[in-house]
Formats: sequence, structure tokens, C-alpha cells
Amino acid sequence: MSRMNPAKPIVLFLFLVFCFGLFTGTGLAKPESGDGASQKWAQINGFRSAQFGMNERDILKAIKSDFGLGKKQVSRQVHPNEKTITLGIKVSKLLPESGPSKIFYILGHKSKRLIHINVIWGKPVTKNPNAEAVVATANQLRNHFVQKKYQKEGLALNAQLGEGVILVFQGKDRKGRAARLLLSNPKSEDDKKAGENIALTLSYIEKPEDPDVFKIKEGDF
Repeated sequence: MSRMNPAKPIVLFLFLVFCFGLFTGTGLAKPESGDGASQKWAQINGFRSAQFGMNERDILKAIKSDFGLGKKQVSRQVHPNEKTITLGIKVSKLLPESGPSKIFYILGHKSKRLIHINVIWGKPVTKNPNAEAVVATANQLRNHFVQKKYQKEGLALNAQLGEGVILVFQGKDRKGRAARLLLSNPKSEDDKKAGENIALTLSYIEKPEDPDVFKIKEGDF
């Protein structure tokens, strides 16, 4: 990965451009990067103590170890279509000034093992999110990720996917496990407040091309 310019502060003008949904990418600071030749390969094994392949019981232990939350503080849902199990928690502060977030641990349909983690800031975690703090968190995380080496295929930085949606970072380690950072800023119905619907989602995915979700088999219908 080639060396990029150091991250620049988010100035007010660029921040306002970002918040109003123009999404030219200027609302995000340029990523910091080390020398590609000296970078170590990323190892995407999960999130903190929760590792891919863990069962539900082990994930609850990891949540207790990482955040001090017991089973009663963990929500549990089964996806109506994919038949995956999701364990969810709310954390007040993962990064300085980042605001509250929600973490979702997703277990596969067949394996009942951890296959995917989502960490979300902004809407709907916070009713009135601090858009500037969400953008700053996106920059901090992206600059953290680009210090490692990833497969060239699928690597992305500040890629605009559509109106109000930026793929801030995406990369796969040597085993094909992915880290993905997605920033969305959909326009509100009345456009009274810029950035009021902003959301940042960090995902760790064990098998992005072949997720363990329910699928109707060929010939069943």
C-alpha cells in the first residue's frame, strides 16, 4: 500500500458540505498510511475477546469480560429470513468522544457460531447524534485500519456507493475475512437539521462471500 498524505483536520466548511449530503468525500480526512513494504498483514479474528467460531455461551463470556455486562443486559433475536441469532449490547464509549454505540454479535444459521460483528454509532443508537463526532470516529478507525496490509482485491478507501453513503474502508486479510466501515447520511424528510440521521457501521465478517445464513435449496420449490 503506497504512502498517503497525513490526515487533515476536519474544517467547518468541509464538515458542513458532508452533513448536507453532498458526499464528495471531502468530509472525511485523508487517511494516514505507513510504508506498504513494512506493513504487517491484518488479522481479522473478531472483535476484542469475541472470536469467530465462538458459540453463544462463549460470546456471553466475552461480553462479560470486555464490557462487564451480564446475560440480562444482552438482547437476543432470531432473524426472520436469514435464521441467524443476534446478541446485542449497548456501550457508552468505545472511543474517546465517539458517543454511545451498539454491538451486535451474529451467529450462523447452521453452525450457531460467531460469523459477523456489527458496531454502530449515530442513528438509531442515539436519537440526536453528534454528526461531527461520528465523522471523527470514521476517520480514526479508517486511519487505524490502513496501518495494516490487506488483499488488493476489494480494498477500498472513501468510496462513494450512492447518495449519502460512503464506504470509508474495506479490506480483507489473507484468509478472506473482512473489515468494513460504512458511513451513511440519509437526508431527513424535512431537512431541518443536517446530519441528524447520520450512522457509522463497523463490520467484521468471517466469510463475506459465503455467509452462514438460511437459503432455500435448489429444487425445494
